[in-house]
Amino acid sequence: MKRTAMALILALTLSLGLCVSASAAEYIPDDVTYQNLNGQQLAIKVFTLLPEQDPSSLAEEDFEYDGFLYSHSSTVKEEQTYNEQNLHTETVTITTSTKNLEDILAELKPTIEYDNGVASGTLALDHSTIKTEAAGYKNSSYTVTATKNYTGLDRNDSSYIDKTVVKNGRTLSLSNVTWSVESTALVGDELVPATYTAVATYSGTAYSSVATGYITTADYTGTVTASGISSIKYTVTYLGTPIVVEEEPSMALPIAGMIVLTAAGALLLIALLTRKNTTVYESTGKGNEYDKCGRLLLRTRNPELRIDRLKNVPEGVIAIEVDEKAARKLFGKKINLRYFDQTFDHTVGTVNGPYWFKVDVGTAPTEENADHEEAAI
Repeated sequence: MKRTAMALILALTLSLGLCVSASAAEYIPDDVTYQNLNGQQLAIKVFTLLPEQDPSSLAEEDFEYDGFLYSHSSTVKEEQTYNEQNLHTETVTITTSTKNLEDILAELKPTIEYDNGVASGTLALDHSTIKTEAAGYKNSSYTVTATKNYTGLDRNDSSYIDKTVVKNGRTLSLSNVTWSVESTALVGDELVPATYTAVATYSGTAYSSVATGYITTADYTGTVTASGISSIKYTVTYLGTPIVVEEEPSMALPIAGMIVLTAAGALLLIALLTRKNTTVYESTGKGNEYDKCGRLLLRTRNPELRIDRLKNVPEGVIAIEVDEKAARKLFGKKINLRYFDQTFDHTVGTVNGPYWFKVDVGTAPTEENADHEEAAI
């Protein structure tokens, strides 16, 4: 009888330990199904992971559910592939010393090969997108010249010649004069010059900005193909065997054992009434991977969860796991989620094991906003 009482006490102690502990799931299943197929009791869990995520933790240790002990049987991997074609435009930049279109086209290839490690294809030059502009400017000087003819001059006197002339709004100075005899006259027995012609040359310095080079941009357009593995579906199957409970012969416990058992039962009842039956997870942003944030108590009479009371308050997409026993009592009822000044509702649907649902709670308010809200209240 002493051995029986001690066994019962040990069982109660283990039960209490199970009530206050929780296992953190690294990945949340997309679907969980319990079924009997061809006389075999099966538990099937389906997960979707990114190609770079490690599936080694998907297969769980043996677990009990609804009178069966389930052991891992197989894991089937199914790659979800994709093959997409999209129109892509790539801009190419070249530098030339001239803006002549023929010289620019000589530098631009008719087609180029594109490959960014994900998509690849051949792109063709779109001539309508060619744009050329100066890369920069520098100051440059050059000489401007002009000539002026003077005729019918009675002598080759430089006073007849203008010292400056204006060309295109720019004043040029006299730089040279060339004289020639235009006509002659007979004076006595000799021919002497009668009139003269002068050709005057004027020059000046002009300044301008000259391009240091030219930059040309052009678009290449074409169809690129991307293919690969977008995600991997894992189907984890467990084989269930019935749990046989051996009945022990009824024996009267001694008074001391009854006291201990009663005390343990009271502790167990308190633990069952106050134990936390809901686990909150926060998305890591890596596929279907979540981190455990903590446990909360969800009451069936007033089903409300204060997410903001967790020690590690989550943000963004969170997943809620409600223990099966509590979820069954809440079937068809609304669970109210409080997240600071926000409220979210979720109606419990079909329960088949632990009940999961997801909610996007957004971002937690900053301390400054929180102080402002408290002051307003």
